[in-house]
Amino acid sequence: MTRLTSDDIKGVPQDEMDLDSRLLSMTGKTVRGIAFEGAGLEDTGQDLSRFRVAVVPITSGLGVIGGFAASVDAIVRRLGFDSHVTAGTDVKGFAEAVADDVDMVMMADDDMFIAYNTRNGEQTDNAYGTAIGYAVALRNAAGGLEGRDVLVIGAGFVGGNAVRILRDMGANVSVTDIVLAKAEAVAERHGVAVLEDVNHAFSSFDLILNAAPASFPGELMREGAVISTPGVPHYFDEEGRRKARAIIHDPLEIGTAVMAVNSIRRLL
Repeated sequence: MTRLTSDDIKGVPQDEMDLDSRLLSMTGKTVRGIAFEGAGLEDTGQDLSRFRVAVVPITSGLGVIGGFAASVDAIVRRLGFDSHVTAGTDVKGFAEAVADDVDMVMMADDDMFIAYNTRNGEQTDNAYGTAIGYAVALRNAAGGLEGRDVLVIGAGFVGGNAVRILRDMGANVSVTDIVLAKAEAVAERHGVAVLEDVNHAFSSFDLILNAAPASFPGELMREGAVISTPGVPHYFDEEGRRKARAIIHDPLEIGTAVMAVNSIRRLL
């Protein structure tokens, strides 16, 4: 998991990005709509307030990211869940959540961010939630992916998941990474094409899921490109933003929303 900073997420609790409005204009879906679609469900206005969620701050490793627990809590509340941040941290916080008989526990350390369903023991991790959330956003923004060429940049946990998901959506997927061996391993595992030159690959595709912490100059971008980009740090210059038909990005919300809805999908 990419370790966020407090600056990356400082506007999340108050939704300063106005993400629903931005997503509606690019994909026709809100965060909740993308989360339900990512979980394989239809959003029919289900009342999620009957599901209680506890967000547990974790202090191990490099410690708590300032504002992280509050951000996750705010995201889950916007979906309609009954959520709170535990008073305790780490094991004490988890024990508090279990004693409070919540339906879901959400927590993250330096390596993993999960949503754990206490009713059936299932969990959804952020790499999967982010990958499928951004794949769904790309599919909606592009008007479908069946038979279309899609590039995945980055062959880490999110990129590897995205390759498989996009392939299963019917896209013709290619993958690239600055570490060629990683891209080759993902390509072999999922039966997709591998491209060696990252910059050349970026300039050759109209539909891109960028799962790498990488920035690309606008001069490389194709006119009318649709880019779904969970990678952090995130940056596109003025030329890139002018040329792109859509650049879909947020530091935390889409992946977290998919995790939460996917975690309770069997209970709906």
